[in-house]
Amino acid sequence: MPFKDLCRKVSSSSSTSRRCTYTPMPSRFEGTLPAELGEMSNLTSVFLGHNEFRGTIPAEIGRCPNLKEFQIDASHKIGGPIPTEFGKLPNLEFLKLDTCAFNGTLPPELAECQKLYFLDVNSNDLGGRIPTEFGKLGNMRTLGLANNDFIGGIPAELSQMAQLEKAYFQNTDLDGVMPQEICNLRDRGNQTVLEELIVPCDVECEIPTCCTRCS
Repeated sequence: MPFKDLCRKVSSSSSTSRRCTYTPMPSRFEGTLPAELGEMSNLTSVFLGHNEFRGTIPAEIGRCPNLKEFQIDASHKIGGPIPTEFGKLPNLEFLKLDTCAFNGTLPPELAECQKLYFLDVNSNDLGGRIPTEFGKLGNMRTLGLANNDFIGGIPAELSQMAQLEKAYFQNTDLDGVMPQEICNLRDRGNQTVLEELIVPCDVECEIPTCCTRCS
């Protein structure tokens, strides 16, 4: 069954009282992601990794208010800008877009996803500066921005991610001095400690007291 037709079938069979998850396991699906995804209002989880999709993520994804998890990784033909419409998903908790061909900048609108605890955009073609708005993501635990073309300094505002456990910035064009406010997340008494903080070697950062290593 074509992927587009499958989306229509799931959409038409879903009722307001049910939640649905779509997981086409690694089976080399091809084609583009259809706009019909936006018709699946009860969709909670989408796992599309390790396939042969091409094109972009449709903006209609922002019409899935119950979406909690979205993953499309290791799919080298899909890319373009990360849709700002992800910021319209109040329940989004998990967003994994690594090892694809996404470009442009990180949309600051992602900071509106207050439940987001996992963000992985490692190994894409993203650039520009890390949005200071990301400091609003107070539930963030894993932040993966490595292997991209980000520039500038690491914003001190990220220290507001009080639950942060792992942060990956290596193999980017980031520079400057690691803000002390972020270093302070490494030692918070009995609270959760920032276990991994990996940065480019152009970022001035004490190892291992602040950053765990540079690359």
